[in-house]
Amino acid sequence: MRNIVSWDIIKKFSGYDQDCFTFQDVLLEYPNVNKIYLSRVLSRMVEKGILIKLGRNLYYIVPPSADPQTYVPDWHLVARYLMRGKKYYIGYYSAMQIHGLITQPSLKEIIVTNKQIKPAKKKIRGVEFQFVYHIEQKFFGFKNTWIDKHNKVIVSDLEKTFVDALTRPHLSGGMVEIGKALYESKEKIDFQKLLGYLSHNKSGASKKRYLFLVELLGLAWMNHYNEILKEMRPSFPVLDTTGPNNGRKDSKFGLKINIDVNTIKNSIFT
Repeated sequence: MRNIVSWDIIKKFSGYDQDCFTFQDVLLEYPNVNKIYLSRVLSRMVEKGILIKLGRNLYYIVPPSADPQTYVPDWHLVARYLMRGKKYYIGYYSAMQIHGLITQPSLKEIIVTNKQIKPAKKKIRGVEFQFVYHIEQKFFGFKNTWIDKHNKVIVSDLEKTFVDALTRPHLSGGMVEIGKALYESKEKIDFQKLLGYLSHNKSGASKKRYLFLVELLGLAWMNHYNEILKEMRPSFPVLDTTGPNNGRKDSKFGLKINIDVNTIKNSIFT
């Protein structure tokens, strides 16, 4: 009987083209079946590798052709399923990957939320999902984006991806990755939009890092940039938050240069 129910569950949700479902979804499909019994059926399906348990009461169907021991779902889609009914966007290094800004994806998905989620990190099939909290003022600049021919997820747009990266470089592969991505995207970026986002973000450090990269990489310098520099507070945040908290102080940009900046240029020009 249990096997019959198991395959009926797979048949139903696969028929709906629904790879992921909740325990509540199952209860709605089987209103006359005992709740505890259904819970046991799902647990057994997880044990057999028919389902992956993504979170509390959240299940993902393993494709019949896949090895249940090694199969890993697309983690951008897993992020969407984990955040079902919640406000979120995929950001930082994960957004850089979706926008085609990096060539080395990591086994990590960074999900930006407007509410704190605990624990802030969880692992599913070897992939780490990190939930990064943004206050409402910084929770903007995202849209539904195609990740393949059939699926969309909510991702920071190109300009917001850079603003977030410049605010927290350690969540975006560091300044070498960010500088390379900025240079290679120079024809795609709406720089007025980017400046507007930087202003809205209210992070002096991100503005300083951005202007430093503009000069370092020989990008077009706008007159408005000089005004931004004049408005900067006389503090010295580190250039790269992946590096040590020391280094020479650059008085022009108000940054502590804590990495060899030649590594940024060499990643592009050599």
